[in-house]
Amino acid sequence: MNGPIAQLVATTCYGNAFLQHVPNIPRFFPDNSTCQFCESITFVEIKTPLIRKQREVIIADTPDDWFRYLKEREAFGIRLIHQPQNHPEISDRMSAGFVGGGGIWALGVRLRGATEYWMSRWEIFNQDDMEQQSWKVTYGRVGRQPGIISPGLGKSAVRSDFISSLLQIRAFSEKNNCDFTEFFSRALKSLKEDSAEHEYHKDLWVAGTLSESSQAILDAAQSAWVFGGMGSWNDMMFEGDEEREYERVSEQLFSALTGAICFAANETDAE
Repeated sequence: MNGPIAQLVATTCYGNAFLQHVPNIPRFFPDNSTCQFCESITFVEIKTPLIRKQREVIIADTPDDWFRYLKEREAFGIRLIHQPQNHPEISDRMSAGFVGGGGIWALGVRLRGATEYWMSRWEIFNQDDMEQQSWKVTYGRVGRQPGIISPGLGKSAVRSDFISSLLQIRAFSEKNNCDFTEFFSRALKSLKEDSAEHEYHKDLWVAGTLSESSQAILDAAQSAWVFGGMGSWNDMMFEGDEEREYERVSEQLFSALTGAICFAANETDAE
């Protein structure tokens, strides 16, 4: 998974641990691996006065402060949400290599009788230094609706869809001698072994808050996320039936992958 999605996953998991009073939670910012290239991570609300321009007001300077802010407001939990967008000119899979692409990703905060939605914005902090570029990340409250978020598919369905899509795309990759076969094999190994030891982000959740199978899903998701820009799986082209099969297995994996990421992260929500 890319950096912004990994951070959304970690924010969901750490936020839920905080709201559930899990002891000894590690500091999130700047220590978490998803914050490695971030100069700042702030949380804002939008103010729209009657006669002045819209402005952003910071309500939390770090994710850790935001967790405390949510606890003060008696939030019950946080859920990671992915909503397909599929713009007519570019699919979510093809836009996933760009910051802000890949559909709509948001955090849904469960409050009493309502859900509040937060989305992130990533901006390059020091554009003049190409070797030491870092990001300024801003999470903004974008809406509130009555009711709570549906939990979605169960674990067996999510896991089955993920494995099936990986097997099919790996078979296509092997058949066409693509350079990505090992990525799919590694993801399948994580799922088969219920292991979270193969990929970089090993601190997406707080120890003891996620089942081994969901840990494996998040590990596999890092291997299987091949949907980047130049040189990625998205950058390949085929002809005729092979092109149609390439599109099918690619879209199938992207759909299964986004669903699996949300499911695993949302397991940390107590409800």
